[in-house]
Amino acid sequence: MKKLSYFTTLLISVTILIGLTEQVVFSQNQVKQKVNFSKPILRRPPVNRGAPTDRRGAGTRGECPAVNIAPTGLVPIETLNNSPIVVGNTATEYPTFWYYLPYKAENISSVKFALVDGNENLLTKEPIPVNVSGIPGIISFTLPKTQQPLKEGQFYHTYLLIDCNPQSRSEDVVIESLVQVVAPSAELKRRLQTATEREKVSIYAQEGYWQDAITTLGELRRQSQNDTTLIEDWKALLNSVGLENIAAEPISPCCKPK
Repeated sequence: MKKLSYFTTLLISVTILIGLTEQVVFSQNQVKQKVNFSKPILRRPPVNRGAPTDRRGAGTRGECPAVNIAPTGLVPIETLNNSPIVVGNTATEYPTFWYYLPYKAENISSVKFALVDGNENLLTKEPIPVNVSGIPGIISFTLPKTQQPLKEGQFYHTYLLIDCNPQSRSEDVVIESLVQVVAPSAELKRRLQTATEREKVSIYAQEGYWQDAITTLGELRRQSQNDTTLIEDWKALLNSVGLENIAAEPISPCCKPK
């Protein structure tokens, strides 16, 4: 067997070194990559009358305790014809919705979720009671499979109804948003099939699928609460849609229908 020449050995060593360096740089870039949401362009106005323009809870808050941060829907605010619209896209028929509730559980009488279609039909038949726990903090609520699936291309109006005193005639605090089902392209499906869960967050965010990006990342954070990388990803995602005042709030393990 012939011995390798000095120059051949040197060439192999340099090649290996370059390969290792590229792997390190690639790994560092993955770690440093920030999750940033790219807002999709709304090409047509929602059919729903009275599309929400504010993601903060509206209504009479006199029966609820005073808070520094209002109850808020974790949803982007898009712009159409110079008017703000609170709307998030999703690729699933049964999306998950995220909210920040600043109240303690004992200060709330009830929390309910309702969904209305573009023809003002109540799809949830009646508001769904939500079993709230672990608040104040960020909660999530997934549309139950017992309800009708959302249809592609339609806008739906969501309502989270917060009642702090059932004996009072004052209105509930209401958090509103729109959600739209947008079918993913074949290329997007292909990318998602080979992606890790953390990579899916960036892909969904880049493609404008807000509900899927925040849900994937939120569940990762619930599984690894002290993961600093996921914490930074969460802050970057919320900051990119102007929710930096909520980014540091704790994520609750709840919620499910009662």
